[in-house]
Amino acid sequence: MKVGNLVRNEVAVRTNPIVNESRGWEPIPAGHVGLVVGVRQTNLNAHHNANGKGDVYVDVELVANGEKVRCGNYLASMFEIVA
Repeated sequence: MKVGNLVRNEVAVRTNPIVNESRGWEPIPAGHVGLVVGVRQTNLNAHHNANGKGDVYVDVELVANGEKVRCGNYLASMFEIVA
């Protein structure tokens, strides 16, 4: 996954009830499309992967209900590349 990829969330995002309640947000269900705006390769869990690479975290700007929503620091595996 790289910056500029068009992605779709495979699971609901913004699901932390404490943050949502304090900011008046609703969870965003799976199926919304967005753009990857940041990618970070880490060393976390690298020992579990055959290729020796750790987890990849992404920042994505989704469009939900006609509104641009920033989703930061999510595992890349929570999104699928659509273009």
